[in-house]
Amino acid sequence: MNSIPVVGIPVLVRFDLLQRCLRSIDYPVDQLVIVQNALPAQPPAPRLKWPKAAKSHTVISHPNAGVAASWNEIIKLFPAPYWMLVNDDIQFTPGDLQKMVKAVERHRAVACFYGNHGASWWALTRRGVEAVGTFDENLFPAYLEDCDWSRRCDLAAVRRVNVPNCHAIHGEPKQRGSCTVNCSPALQAENSRTHGNSFRYYRAKWGGFNGQEIYPHPFNDPAWPIWAWKFDPAFRAEQQWRLPGVAS
Repeated sequence: MNSIPVVGIPVLVRFDLLQRCLRSIDYPVDQLVIVQNALPAQPPAPRLKWPKAAKSHTVISHPNAGVAASWNEIIKLFPAPYWMLVNDDIQFTPGDLQKMVKAVERHRAVACFYGNHGASWWALTRRGVEAVGTFDENLFPAYLEDCDWSRRCDLAAVRRVNVPNCHAIHGEPKQRGSCTVNCSPALQAENSRTHGNSFRYYRAKWGGFNGQEIYPHPFNDPAWPIWAWKFDPAFRAEQQWRLPGVAS
């Protein structure tokens, strides 16, 4: 089997969990990409220890661009047959990555492959991106961008595959919900607001919440191809987390 061409990991505040994720990488990676987002008044990111399995690594730093834009950045800047996109709070168990690579190399016509935690750890193929496009960056800062992409996969009739017998750990023991959001009451409050807005956007786009979609085109408009999305600056301004002085 070949090495993984690209592993991309966005991070916001939980650099401790990111370091745990990096330590757990036990399979050769050609290019490891960290998209280091940032909040207002956030302390400088700590120096990371890179896994020996990674041949090369890149850190992209900027203000919080959101999950969808971070994933798009990885895809656009690092062309590859496929991209493995990973949450910063994933910890691989031995052999997980090898199982994913084996599945990708066996099924070349599949759009994406899920580990044992859905889009918290998945591999998108070039075929999938060519068929359904990149992620809708209006879904900001996080949640539903994977559901939107998967809806487009269904409309394009491209396959998605679950890789069996993976045992990666997602999050922390006894932790429910996002490790990033739950590290601060201010983040919890803002996430509740923006999450609700994203659900309303998603319903307007597809005629129902995730799993209940009915529109065959975005916003039920046949002029919109399934891969199309248009950035809405007014909605983005509404979705920005309002966290003056927060140091998380």
